[in-house]
Amino acid sequence: MRVDSPRNFAFAIIRRYGNTVWMGTAVNADFSENRQPANNRLIIKSGGRVIFVPIDEINWIQAHANYIRLHLFQGESHLFRQQISKIAAQLDSTRFIRIHRSFIVNVSRIRELQPCNSGEFIVLLQDGKELPCSRTYRRALQGLYRLATRRQSMC
Repeated sequence: MRVDSPRNFAFAIIRRYGNTVWMGTAVNADFSENRQPANNRLIIKSGGRVIFVPIDEINWIQAHANYIRLHLFQGESHLFRQQISKIAAQLDSTRFIRIHRSFIVNVSRIRELQPCNSGEFIVLLQDGKELPCSRTYRRALQGLYRLATRRQSMC
């Protein structure tokens, strides 16, 4: 297959590395699991299409068994095959936080944290969506809260 167009190039990459999510502008021979994204786009294969999703447009991510649903800023969503642990490892941990075994949220989209009686939280997003934060991931969310209050006190 000739790689003479961006579309053919994207399909060649997906064929070579399987149905996985990868980020970046350049294709290097060594794909390390701990690599930080070189670009602000997520490239996914969904329904036979290759979709370029800007990272900033992602509101939250939900797991459905071995599938991921990206919920975007404009209400659009994309379903594709991937494990949530693999996509969590590829996302920037300062911009995205895992709050539940089934949910990852964009930190900039969090509007409010509401405590529950069981020691869990409800994460209220700017679009009004409520997502659960389990006790397992509570520490990461509390660390985010402490960091935000420290930054406010410096200003």
